[in-house]
Amino acid sequence: MKLAKGTREVFDAESLVEEYLGPRKRGLRYAYPYYDGLITNGDPDLLCTGDLLAPCLLGVHVDVDRMHTLTALTPLLQRALDKLPPGIELIEADEVTLDLVAALYDPLDDPDVSDRDVKGSLIAKVLHRKRPALVPLFDSKVRIFYQHEDCVPPSPRDGRSWRQYMGLLVRAMQYDLRENAEEFRRLAALVPSSGPPVTPLRMLDVVVWMSSAV
Repeated sequence: MKLAKGTREVFDAESLVEEYLGPRKRGLRYAYPYYDGLITNGDPDLLCTGDLLAPCLLGVHVDVDRMHTLTALTPLLQRALDKLPPGIELIEADEVTLDLVAALYDPLDDPDVSDRDVKGSLIAKVLHRKRPALVPLFDSKVRIFYQHEDCVPPSPRDGRSWRQYMGLLVRAMQYDLRENAEEFRRLAALVPSSGPPVTPLRMLDVVVWMSSAV
């Protein structure tokens, strides 16, 4: 499977997915099914305080100060979330929708936001569960995986905004989903019938993250 717009090749994605989704012993467990199946308010359109704690299941420490920052950012995140069209998957999103996904990260570029202890990866872990087929997860492993001159180029000398970075990343991920659509359909068969569903976008994250962890 070629990913990152053809700049990376992943071998045996099936084994990576099976390892992530399958049962594990104490101390070796991954986030599935707990993060993906976490029930907060059951509303894909409305953020609540429970959503702000969901990143803990992906290994992110959300202490009181970070919770304070996330709570303060929630109205801004909610307004951006409200603009996303319902029922749209990243693979089919048009340019307007891709720009709306990138705009979810505008609060991190807002000079009026005083606390800076929240990064884009944490915002992604909060918002992904609300739109798991449209809003991607990412962290340092995913960022490094996609960094390439022909995919998501390194940041220029004068920097770039979170919106600019996410605009590049979501388009690269959309390309990967389209080019590997049949493969992701096959991987979907590995999702346990007793567990929460896994979207192609979440599956892409699993493959990228697991291939970067080995």
